[in-house]
Amino acid sequence: MANKKAKPIPTEDSPMLELFYMSPTVVSAKEIVDLLKEEEGITTELWEYMNVLELILPNGHSIDFEPLTPNFKNPSDAAFLKNRNIKTIYAIQVSEEDLISIMPCFNRIVAKYSGFVCSDSVDFQPVYAGSCQK
Repeated sequence: MANKKAKPIPTEDSPMLELFYMSPTVVSAKEIVDLLKEEEGITTELWEYMNVLELILPNGHSIDFEPLTPNFKNPSDAAFLKNRNIKTIYAIQVSEEDLISIMPCFNRIVAKYSGFVCSDSVDFQPVYAGSCQK
């Protein structure tokens, strides 16, 4: 992601949320970009060789999706993934102030590829889109 212009930084009043998109479906960054490329006001960028995508919101803030290997060391996390047959995980960082505007994109991804968007927390709660129920 070199040679990019400086991005507007979310305000200090808006903390960053660390999220995961998890799915029992194998989902590539290209498939997500193809799904969202027509989303009004959202610009997409894809680094296909890295399987990374970036969504740029109308306010200039960006949201990156970076793939993670579904291999958590904590036994309860590993059980969570196994019980839900998780095959795809993306780490997502989004400003709290941008969460409402990005929710339609999260909902479209989940509707198309199943899974859920959840917090990177001890119990993966709250779930923002989809459901993490078995």
